[in-house]
Order: sequence, then C-alpha cells, then structure tokens
Amino acid sequence: MKETIKKLKKEIKNFHHLVETQKKEINRLSSLVDYDFLTGLYNRQGFIREAEKFFDELRGELKRKERRKVSFKNFSLIFADLDNLKVINDEYGHKAGDRALKATTQIFKNSVRHFDIIGRWGGDEFVIGLVGIGEKETLEVAKKMKKRLKSAKINGFGLSASFGIITAINKGRENILNLYELIERADMAMYKAKKSKGKGLIIVH
Repeated sequence: MKETIKKLKKEIKNFHHLVETQKKEINRLSSLVDYDFLTGLYNRQGFIREAEKFFDELRGELKRKERRKVSFKNFSLIFADLDNLKVINDEYGHKAGDRALKATTQIFKNSVRHFDIIGRWGGDEFVIGLVGIGEKETLEVAKKMKKRLKSAKINGFGLSASFGIITAINKGRENILNLYELIERADMAMYKAKKSKGKGLIIVH
C-alpha cells in the first residue's frame, strides 16, 4: 500500500512538472507571435495589443477628469518610414538592408523611454507610441531620431526616415481616442512627408 501511494505521488509530481513545462513553452510561443524576428521589436499585432492597454487607461483617465476636473495623460504616435531601404538592398544586398533596419531599431530604442512602445509595422515602417506626452515633446523626440539617423552609416550610405506625428489629446481639435484612427492619421502625415521634396522630413498632423 505504501509503495502504491509513493508511486502515485511520484506520478503526480511528474505530471505537474510536465504541465509547468508545457505552460512555459506555450507562453514562449505566444510571445513570439507579437514580435518581429529581425529587429526584436513588436510587430504590428504586438504593437496594437500593447498600445491598446495604454488607450484603455487614457479613456479611463478622461472619464475621471470629466467627473472630478483633474488632469489626464496623453498618448502620441510617431510613424516613421526608413528612406531608401530599397536602394540599400539593391546596391549592397539584403544583409546591408537588415543592418540598416537593426541600426534604425537601436536608434529609435535609444531615443525613447523604456516604457514607450516601438513596433516594426512592416517592411521599412516603424511606429512609436509615446506615453503621457504631447505634441511639442513628441516633435523633439522625432528630431532626435532624425539627427541620430543622419549620423549612422551603412556601407557609407547615410540613413534617414520620413516622420508623421499625431497626439491623441490636442486642444486645437477634437480628441482622438481610437488607436486605429490615430495610427491612420499618423500614417497619412508620414506619407505626406515621404512625398514632399527632400529626405528626413517631419510632418505634424
């Protein structure tokens, strides 16, 4: 009887270990779904998932402000498109293009705070969510990114990006409390910068 109980306890322990191992593997695989393999940044899905958390908080803060007249947070977006990535790929190969993407990633990460959100939107596009700051501060962040990109070289080829900026809470217009609308408008501003003459332009929506 004792041997049977001992054997049963061992089997239960082994079963618990197997369950924990499988849980860890499931969590590991789930996390991979939200990240870009090359840069290690959030991919489009991961960025949306993470940014929505801050938007939920922002909407809650706005409701509380309406009730008790206190200040509330903000959320700003920078939509960036790396200029001439196709040229780098065509002239120096895709490995050089990958280095350009990784260098851009590092510059963007070093230009924001640890709790801000950075994602690779796809191809040569990046989206940066800045928590709790307005238009003026966001513009300064974009200028810092632009300056640092200019100093970076890939095979002697200088980097630059076109930037579109928008802020959720802005006194000059109606608040935008829908993340997808905010992203769309930031993308429109970036596209306008991209189509303007010159490289490395910043457009504020």
